[in-house]
Amino acid sequence: MLGVIFDFNGTMFFDEDFQEISWKNYIRQKTGHDISHEEFQHCIHGRNSADSLEYFLGHPVSRDLMDAFEEEKEAIYRNLCLKSKDFKLADGLTDFLDLLKEHKIPMTIATASGWNNVKFFFEHLNLDHWFDIRNIVYNDGTIPGKPEPDLYLKAAEKLHTDIHQCVVFEDAFSGIESAKRAGAGKIIQVLSMKHSERYNHADCYISDYQDTENLMRQAELLPWLF
Repeated sequence: MLGVIFDFNGTMFFDEDFQEISWKNYIRQKTGHDISHEEFQHCIHGRNSADSLEYFLGHPVSRDLMDAFEEEKEAIYRNLCLKSKDFKLADGLTDFLDLLKEHKIPMTIATASGWNNVKFFFEHLNLDHWFDIRNIVYNDGTIPGKPEPDLYLKAAEKLHTDIHQCVVFEDAFSGIESAKRAGAGKIIQVLSMKHSERYNHADCYISDYQDTENLMRQAELLPWLF
């Protein structure tokens, strides 16, 4: 593999609890609906907020109103993050990123998060140590969200690398489906959620990033070390 593309939420930052609390509170407030486990797996995790909100609202809304709804929900999420000691990158990830950087392996992030969240993560998690924010692919309102392949195809373009030569790290069904449709050379599922399901389109599975040599082997990146 010649490039590495990470999803962010649930992949680099294990934020299942933050997401579920903020979504439950916001949707209950807006609609009175209690979100089920199945809805979290298939309608929220890995999906653009706009797609999720439209599902729960049950009808389309204007772009301006949707932007306002998204920001209301994400403000709750960001506040939860700032109050928690668990607002940190996944175990072992900083060492893995250091290794990728040391060997000049091209890498970026393809996330369903919006721009405000991207800036928030860069500010509080020091992502600029490893990533160029200009190369981050995010939900800007113009790119079809996961499970469509567009986010991963655009991420490969940012790396000037064929998507077939990229390894993708993902946690959610929608993201894994997106990477598969894009034609990613390898898909590694991060089993970060309490009730993670192993999805068939993933090539292998990890729980964290602590075994860096095994990660490099599974991602077919070991040749970079020699």
